[in-house]
Amino acid sequence: SSGINAEYGGTPLIGPFVSPLNTFTAVIFWWLVFFGPADVFFNLYKIQPLQYVMMGARETRRCKKILDSVTAAAAVYPGQLIPMVLVGALGGCSGKFLQTTEESLRKGSSDLSRGEFIQISFVTKASLAIATLYTLVKSDIISLSIPHALLVCSLSLATVNLAMNLAGLPDPFHPISQVAWRV
Repeated sequence: SSGINAEYGGTPLIGPFVSPLNTFTAVIFWWLVFFGPADVFFNLYKIQPLQYVMMGARETRRCKKILDSVTAAAAVYPGQLIPMVLVGALGGCSGKFLQTTEESLRKGSSDLSRGEFIQISFVTKASLAIATLYTLVKSDIISLSIPHALLVCSLSLATVNLAMNLAGLPDPFHPISQVAWRV
């Protein structure tokens, strides 16, 4: 157990539940999803304008998680930019990587051809870009305050994600990823 704690900067794995607000939020949403009467929460979520509000909240939360991950990595790896970017990006999209690993373990195959390692999603690319920006801000390479960076990233990510869902726009990182794959 102490090896796991040392690996994650000395913080316990149940760190998110130390905050009463995080615990309360998790319990409320868990109850609403699994025990809400007559699937009210699910039926409310099916209303499209509410879906877009929740999408904005989700992307804002993602940006905050990336910032928290970059801050934690800066404490463990001071002055090292690449680990800060990688840890920050994983903070925003770690579920994508875990889902691929879990599916391959559950199915008993080592086929990762559909996984996040081969077909990188928009969320992963955006998390990498946002983690890079936060790292440059934290390292004083870019002179921008942390709240302004968080606001810019949240608004950008929510707007692009909304435009992709509403107008069917393609992944804005697609041309960059095509060039990167050729190299």
